[in-house]
Amino acid sequence: MTFAIAPMTAEHLPQAAELLDRWYARIRRPRSYGYPYPVGGRGCTALPAEERIAELLKGPSTEAVAARGGRGRLAGYLITAPCDPYENGRTDLHGHPGLALVAHGGHAVHGGEVADVLREMYAAVAERLVARDRLVHHVQLPADDTVAMAWFRLGFGLERIRGAMPVRASGRQPRGVEGLSIRRAGPADLAAVGRMAVDAALYRRQAAVFEPQTEEILAVLRTRYADALADPQCAAFVAMRRGEEAGLVVLTPARPGPFTPEQSAELAEAYVEPSARGEGVSRVLLATALAWAYDRGYRQVTAAWPTASPLAAGHWPKLGFTPVGYRLCRILDPRIGTA
Repeated sequence: MTFAIAPMTAEHLPQAAELLDRWYARIRRPRSYGYPYPVGGRGCTALPAEERIAELLKGPSTEAVAARGGRGRLAGYLITAPCDPYENGRTDLHGHPGLALVAHGGHAVHGGEVADVLREMYAAVAERLVARDRLVHHVQLPADDTVAMAWFRLGFGLERIRGAMPVRASGRQPRGVEGLSIRRAGPADLAAVGRMAVDAALYRRQAAVFEPQTEEILAVLRTRYADALADPQCAAFVAMRRGEEAGLVVLTPARPGPFTPEQSAELAEAYVEPSARGEGVSRVLLATALAWAYDRGYRQVTAAWPTASPLAAGHWPKLGFTPVGYRLCRILDPRIGTA
């Protein structure tokens, strides 16, 4: 079937919102869409679908198209926007220069035509993105394998998974690790916390993640948790053995998002020294952090991990994190930008 592709405008909003709501209802996700990042502080108001799409559509330098099928029915829409790693004071440590993002709520397709509609809409916007040297394309979407597969057929790969798990009152605790003690970290521990955060980042340079960690990123990480260590709504726990740090967990209030329930904490950092891996240090650290989180009123904890990580990809699901969101990525050959 051939679709009529045209620039997306405000007149498409009601039908676009209907498509988005129908998709999220099918996969049993909340049908309110928060800003992807805090606006005006930590608080964030969840938006109905139409308002969320309108916010994305009016963003600067947006590329947006709508597809119509038979009888003029809206078959899908797609909204992309430039997104630089360090713009507007927001530091995305996993971003790329020349990035274009399809954010949560930035696309939806009629259920029976996912692959065909996406192919035609993406071809239209990708041409414009490449003309502006935007050669790294990210897509955020709920953990829906059917729609993800349509993106895979366009050359995208699954780069990161966001998971969530409930925080419950302390029950059975994991078996202890011989000689291990856990202590709450404070402002005086910034150097140790920063060192382990940097070591965690350096690991992501290795196979099979191969995620660049520039000196600029590492410098940010060394002091990234300075505010968290002094904030009562955050907590960092350090595992000690024989007088040396063996691991780290940092919890912060979760950033608002479409799949982040209220009263959620974010597993912002987790690290275990290579010499202590495989002994259960991570389980003890997480159990300690979750007990604190429950006492602070948090009822969900969220985390994100690279799908190619030999350590994280299997570890966090085994501990109880259920995938709720995907981030896909396609990096185009830079030679195309000079063609």
